[in-house]
Amino acid sequence: MTSDPIENGSNPPEDNDGTNEFSSPENSEFADLLAAEDGTDSGSAKPGDKLTGRLLQIGDQDAFVDCGLREDLPISLTELKDDEGNLKFAVGDEITGHVQKSPDGLKLTMAINLREAGRDALQSAYDAGTPVEGKVGETNKGGFSVDLNGVRAFCPFSQIDVRRTEDPSVFVGRTFQFRILELSEDGRNVVVSRRALLQAEREEAARSIRDNLTLGDTFEGTVTRLVNFGAFVDIGGLEGLVHISQISHQRVSSPSDVLQEGQTVKVKILEIQNLGQGRSERISLSIKALASDPWPESADTLTPGTDVTGRVTRLVDFGVFVELVPGVEGLIHISELASRRIIHPREILNEGEEIPVRILDVDLDRHRISLSRRQSADYDGD
Repeated sequence: MTSDPIENGSNPPEDNDGTNEFSSPENSEFADLLAAEDGTDSGSAKPGDKLTGRLLQIGDQDAFVDCGLREDLPISLTELKDDEGNLKFAVGDEITGHVQKSPDGLKLTMAINLREAGRDALQSAYDAGTPVEGKVGETNKGGFSVDLNGVRAFCPFSQIDVRRTEDPSVFVGRTFQFRILELSEDGRNVVVSRRALLQAEREEAARSIRDNLTLGDTFEGTVTRLVNFGAFVDIGGLEGLVHISQISHQRVSSPSDVLQEGQTVKVKILEIQNLGQGRSERISLSIKALASDPWPESADTLTPGTDVTGRVTRLVDFGVFVELVPGVEGLIHISELASRRIIHPREILNEGEEIPVRILDVDLDRHRISLSRRQSADYDGD
């Protein structure tokens, strides 16, 4: 019996052209496909690409990051340190950076330091869209001067952040990463944008949130804009609306009375419409849904037949709403406002006015309290 060449350790039989079945072009192509599927094709990475990898090793001058390529990419140790020289990352942490060409091959960088790379790096950073590091200087007409480690650049006010800033001076003296938007042939006129990088990060975060967003989810968000009918809240690259009725259990006349732009709030997803479809996308949020309802506990202390003092919150054709305790309102029907006939409550009362009232009825299930002003012991007529 002829022995199996694989089992006895001998070489596989060769074909007539000098190759064997395990090194055929078809199998070679198959191996290349497998390598590409695993993300191990080093040719898939080129200068300017944005990659995320895991920190494998930290050396004296460089650290090494596994980005799924055949070889780990080095990154300068200085990029992993804060201003005081302390390491901000540890082995196992995820790092996101841009691929940069170096004399020794490809490397990873979070932002090109032009002092180290030289002015010639401007063009490559511009061509590849690689971030550059710069310090914001003084403000001038229309924007900021930015020192890119010896290279002077200009950043328009509109490009310093994703949102309009009332006080531009808050950015002066701070160091950020920028993307080069314009570069003249002689390299003297450089226009940069921080907003472009922030917007890209927001869009990437938004895609991740959209993939997993469901009704009832809760987020910690930032109030970005106040309007008459509510507040827009950023929940991590996505904006949703908290309608004025969903801000608080208490009646809110204007969102600006209880919220301010830049404030951090916790919100719950109430409704999702046309997710990912641009301008038609709608995400309804609620702050009130995550706050305890004061009604059951507070209203239970209000006893029919007793007199209390309340604050007028709304005047309507059929009566007056009065806040008795925070978050709990009652209604005085127009017939119970005065001993004489009146056409509209504004004839005798104003919003914000403190008045004595008598509690007529409390319906805890329906969240309704009936009040009377004219039956109050302290009513002195009109």
